[in-house]
Amino acid sequence: MTDDRTTDRYAEWGGHVLFTTLLAVGVAKSSTGPQPAVPLMLAALVAGWYVVGAVASARGHRERAGLWSLTLTAGWIALVAASDDFVWLAFVLAILCWRFLPRAAAAAAAVVIAIVSVAGVWVTQGFTVGGVIGPTIGIATAVAVTEAFTRIAAMVAERDRLVDELVLTRDELAAQQREAGVLAERDRLGGEIHDGVGQHLASIIMLLRAGQPDAALNTAQAALVESRRFLSGIDGPAPAGGLSEALARQAAVLTDAGVPAVFAEHGTPIEVSDDVERTLLRTVQEAVLNVRRHAEATSAALTLTWLPGEVHVDVVDDGVGIGTRVGGSGFGLRAMRSRVARCNGEVSVDATPGGGTTVHARIPIGSIA
Repeated sequence: MTDDRTTDRYAEWGGHVLFTTLLAVGVAKSSTGPQPAVPLMLAALVAGWYVVGAVASARGHRERAGLWSLTLTAGWIALVAASDDFVWLAFVLAILCWRFLPRAAAAAAAVVIAIVSVAGVWVTQGFTVGGVIGPTIGIATAVAVTEAFTRIAAMVAERDRLVDELVLTRDELAAQQREAGVLAERDRLGGEIHDGVGQHLASIIMLLRAGQPDAALNTAQAALVESRRFLSGIDGPAPAGGLSEALARQAAVLTDAGVPAVFAEHGTPIEVSDDVERTLLRTVQEAVLNVRRHAEATSAALTLTWLPGEVHVDVVDDGVGIGTRVGGSGFGLRAMRSRVARCNGEVSVDATPGGGTTVHARIPIGSIA
């Protein structure tokens, strides 16, 4: 937290001006007295000690401010004993003692200053009500003003501390949001590459191994088109011919890869957004790729089910089960779930060793279609 002492400096300079003025008035009056030497010498000592404390305070050294104010008060008492012309310095001394001393010591010092002030006036001018009330009210006012200033300064310091904490918290939250944004974008880009270009590259490898170079070339061209869209920051197009035809083609791809697959659609199709269609297609593509690469399945089934307010896709195979598959990184499943979650949907995987795997995705339609 920064230490803004502008208000303190104004108050200090005001105190310096007041002390200097009252001291100068006392010097001027006492110098015309019958024995001015002693008061003037004491006044010089008090002034010098005041300058020592003022310089130390200006440099930020306030460790001994309490001792300094007590010593200054003692010097003033001696000065008042020599000449009552300096009695009104009591106002400044009460301020200094109340500011730099603990409250109990400050209260005792204020009482002593008040007594000395009244006694000084009484000795030289005799007892009067004004001679008692005037110094007492003046010192009480000094104490009250100093206490109010101290509390206001404490409130300002607390406010500054809270503001600094809020700024620090804001910066920390902004940094966390930036980091979260970077991680989210990294996951999104990873999912796009894995589900798009990655799928095409895996298909190219399998087609080449199966001795189908023409089909591999077509797939490579599709991968190039999708890469260009990706680098341009453009989402891939909605499935050509609609979601049903796109899923039927995935079943055909699986069949061509040696895993006989069927596609079935249930319910009444509902118009959905391009994002939902792309998400469901990517989900099925990932599941189909896993079947081709890891499942060791002999058959599979793809199902698209339309229900009121939601759409479901299922990819079922009779392979070894996802728990016993080898070669997968797990990234595809994470990307699948992340993509479906962005559409407020959910993905579940039901698998048993040797009993096949079912990948199920559900997306609500009403709020996002």
